[in-house]
Amino acid sequence: MIRSFALLYAFAFFMALSVDQGDAVLAANAVLQKFIMIAAYFLDGLATAAEQLAGWAVGARKRKAFDRALKLTALWSFAMAALLTVVFALFGHMIVDLLTTNEGVRALSRLYLAWVIVTPLLGVLAYQMDGVYIGATWSGTMRNMMLVSLAVYIAAYYALFPLMGNHGLWLAISLFLGLRGLTLLAICRRRAAETFG
Repeated sequence: MIRSFALLYAFAFFMALSVDQGDAVLAANAVLQKFIMIAAYFLDGLATAAEQLAGWAVGARKRKAFDRALKLTALWSFAMAALLTVVFALFGHMIVDLLTTNEGVRALSRLYLAWVIVTPLLGVLAYQMDGVYIGATWSGTMRNMMLVSLAVYIAAYYALFPLMGNHGLWLAISLFLGLRGLTLLAICRRRAAETFG
């Protein structure tokens, strides 16, 4: 529950800080946030597969099955993230045009489009690892790494926004997405060793 509230807070924080930058930036960031939601629909499906496979392996006490689940879901998750990145790079401007008819918002959205093009690759580990940790019932570790990532995100915003403006906000949330996955991956092997003995 704490992890979920922290995730909701991260995106609410992003939108609240977008409001402070005026209506045009708020609208552009809201348009671009839809790209993150599109990616989430696909990557969450693979995270669900990771949850089921990891959960079964932990319940059956089969370390080899767990390791195979990690590799298999990582392979498919990264393949999907790469495909989404290519789609966003090739057709992102068209997707923006479908989401808004305001030319000013379209222009601003294109200015920051590069951030969401790379978002699937930056966030893919977070989705996959969330699935693994939920399936393995390692919720305490998942919560802790979420809080660490959230703290870094907030600190990064206050350090980067004065220097980079809205690009700083996008960099901060990109760091948040990437750090969530990397911290969970870094601890995964140790948690697996503790679980399987």
